[in-house]
Amino acid sequence: MPVWEPVRDSERYAAIDLLRGLALFGVLLVNLLYFFRISLFAHVLGSLTPAGWADRAVDWLIAEFIEFKAFNLFSLTFGIGVAVQAERAASRGVPAARFLARRFTVLLLFGLCHLIFISNVDILALYAVCGLLLIPLFRLPSAVLLVSGLAAVFLPPLFSYEPLFPPEPVLREHVASASRVYGGASYSDALFFRWQETQHLILPLLAASAQKTLGLMMLGVAAWRFQVVQNAPQLRGALSAVCLGAGILGLTFESHVALSFAYAAGLLAWPGAGKPGVWTAPVAAAGRMALSNYLMQSLICVFLFYGYGLGLFGRVATAPAAGLSLAIYAAQLAFSTWWLNRFRFGPFEWVWRSLTYGYRQPMMAPLQA
Repeated sequence: MPVWEPVRDSERYAAIDLLRGLALFGVLLVNLLYFFRISLFAHVLGSLTPAGWADRAVDWLIAEFIEFKAFNLFSLTFGIGVAVQAERAASRGVPAARFLARRFTVLLLFGLCHLIFISNVDILALYAVCGLLLIPLFRLPSAVLLVSGLAAVFLPPLFSYEPLFPPEPVLREHVASASRVYGGASYSDALFFRWQETQHLILPLLAASAQKTLGLMMLGVAAWRFQVVQNAPQLRGALSAVCLGAGILGLTFESHVALSFAYAAGLLAWPGAGKPGVWTAPVAAAGRMALSNYLMQSLICVFLFYGYGLGLFGRVATAPAAGLSLAIYAAQLAFSTWWLNRFRFGPFEWVWRSLTYGYRQPMMAPLQA
C-alpha cells in the first residue's frame, strides 16, 4: 500500500500550479485596488472618479479581463485539487470523506481567523464551507457532476439575500465610516467596525456567491475525472477550440465565467504549461504556496493601507496602486522560488498539512543529487 502523505514534487501537475499562480496575481490586483485601497462598497457605488486616463484604463482592463475571473480560476483549481486528494486517498485505503472533512475544517479555522482578525476580504472560509458541501457530491457520476456544476454556475442562486445591499444613502454612509475607521482608527476600533461590516454586508456577499463557487469546484472535479488535466497535451486541439469559443462568448456577452474557462483552457493547451521554464517557474512556485502568499498579501495590504499601518487608505490612485500590486507580486515570486528551494511547503501549507494528516510533516526539501 503506498504511503499516505502529501503530494510529492514528482506527482504534481505543473499546469495546475501555474494556473493557481496566475490567479493569485489577479486576486492580489483586485483585492488591493478595490478592497484595501478603498472600501469595496465605494467601488460598488462607483463613487470615486479616477484621477486621469491611466486610472480609467486600469479600471477598464481589470473589470474586463481580471475582476471575478481570478476568483473563478481559483475555484476551478481548488476543485481539481480536491479531486486529486480524494483519488489519492482512495488509492491508499484512506477514507476520503473523513480526510477531506478534516482538511476543510482546518481551512475554515484559517479563514475565520483571517476574516475576524486581519481582513474580511476572505475567500478561505467560503472555500472551506463549499468544500464541506462538495464531499457528499463525490458519489455522483462524473457526467452528473459536470451538468450539476454548470447548472450551479449559470442558474440563478437558490439562496440569496434580497436586496443584497442596503439603500444607496445607507451604503454611502457606510463608505464614509469605512474611510474614517480603516484610514485612521486604532486596531481595536477597526476590529469592531470590521465585525459589524462582516455581519451586515460581507456575509450576504459570500452567501450569494456560494452556489457559483461550489459549481466551479464541481466542474474542477469533473475536469480531473474526465482526464482533461492529465491528458492536456493530447487534447490540445480541443482545449484551443474551447479557449477560442469561450473567449468570444465571454467578451461578447460579458460573461466572466466563460472568460475564466477560456483562460483555463488556453493555459492547459499551451505547450509550456506542463514544464514551466525560466519565466514561468516562479509563477508555479507561487501557486504551490498559494495559501501562504494569499495570507501574506492581506498582511502587506493591511500594513500599507490601514490606519494602524501606513494609513494610505483612500490616498492612492488606481494606476499607482496597480504598479504596487506588480511590485508585491514580483517579490512573492522571488520569495516563493527561494523558499521552495529550501523547504517542501510554504509556511502555512506546512501547518495545514500537518494538522490535516495528523502528524508533523518534514519541512526541509530533499537535497538535490
